[in-house]
Amino acid sequence: MHPEATSETRTLIETRMETVAARPAPAGILMAKRCNACTQRCEEFQVRQPRNCTSVKAVCPFERTNSKIEWPMRMAFLLGVAGLLARAIVAPLFAQTAAAETKSYRYIMGTSIEVEAFGGTAELREAAIDEAFGAVAEVDRLMSNYREDSELSLINREATGRAVRISDPMLSVLQAAHRVSEQSHGGFDITVGPLVKLWGLHDKKPHLPTRTELDAVRPLVDYRNVVLDAAAHTVHFNRPGVEIDLSGIAKGFAVEVASNILRRRGLTGFIDAGGNQYLLGTPPGKAAWTIGVKDPDRPARLLGVIDTPETSVSTSADYANYVEINGRKYGHILDPRTMQPSEAALSVTILSRDGTMADACSKAAFILGPTAGIAFIDSIPGMAGVIAFRKSDGGIGVVSSRRLGSAFHTNIR
Repeated sequence: MHPEATSETRTLIETRMETVAARPAPAGILMAKRCNACTQRCEEFQVRQPRNCTSVKAVCPFERTNSKIEWPMRMAFLLGVAGLLARAIVAPLFAQTAAAETKSYRYIMGTSIEVEAFGGTAELREAAIDEAFGAVAEVDRLMSNYREDSELSLINREATGRAVRISDPMLSVLQAAHRVSEQSHGGFDITVGPLVKLWGLHDKKPHLPTRTELDAVRPLVDYRNVVLDAAAHTVHFNRPGVEIDLSGIAKGFAVEVASNILRRRGLTGFIDAGGNQYLLGTPPGKAAWTIGVKDPDRPARLLGVIDTPETSVSTSADYANYVEINGRKYGHILDPRTMQPSEAALSVTILSRDGTMADACSKAAFILGPTAGIAFIDSIPGMAGVIAFRKSDGGIGVVSSRRLGSAFHTNIR
């Protein structure tokens, strides 16, 4: 039997299906860098530094190398913008009155997740944050491939032999995954489960597959092996051995539904699940959110910053997530077409109101590379992005989607 849809499960899909057209255009905020001299919690989770922290170095890394850097990037560094994290600085420097805010951290979906809420009463914020974490935990219960009791694990066990009835959230995510697979011509593919395990990425036991091993799993890695029946709410696999892996899309879905819970309670805020964030509504005292794009070669520096209204942010990169085999580093983003770790890009940052699509599309664009990747991003309504890649001379190149326009500030040409 498939897991019955709980009331919280139904809430997940209801909140995700809310219209985005009426969402208010937010003001923005600058993010703080990780504080290296405060508490261990600050160091471990890269959280915004405490207000009484005096350790942030107000030094622009570009100061010594490029005096012509544009003001937004200089200010971002001076204020300590962290690479791919959005952090709210609610400090006397920018706000005459401190905004009402509450934040909390919990370890879910294999990462430390932060939920921060602005506005309302303390009781309202705390209740909303608890509910948001509950929603993320429910996504984990449904979509984790590390839990034997998850809906995903049941699908992987039984969908070859029969059509498995699935929950609304699962159907929504599988439909989104199929859409991205089609639009990227197989660049994104949730049937990489056998390939992920073959490379040892699932159990953290790196293995360099032989050609014979890769040939054996090749027929299994094809998104067309997954057959959805939306009317019947079922999924089945048309080939034995197929296994889906939602690690490239589930966190985007989770931050999106968590943000909608805050929204329904009339709050603004920030949800951070590592490579996936949601910047909700209007942060205190700013005209636009500002997010930083890390330099893959020197993560302490930025390639640029993006000014944006409310959005989800999804980042895919290999500089901090890789395995080492025989002295060589292999990235964790596998190209389902070549069966090898992709080297087409160094990092991809996607912005979209749809967190689920942003998550999947950041992987697809990474695999497609700078030229095809930007064309892919530009083909999706409401989506924007930045791709960093290795140039032929060994340097880093950066391309951005046309929708970003002047909102992306960089000194890389």
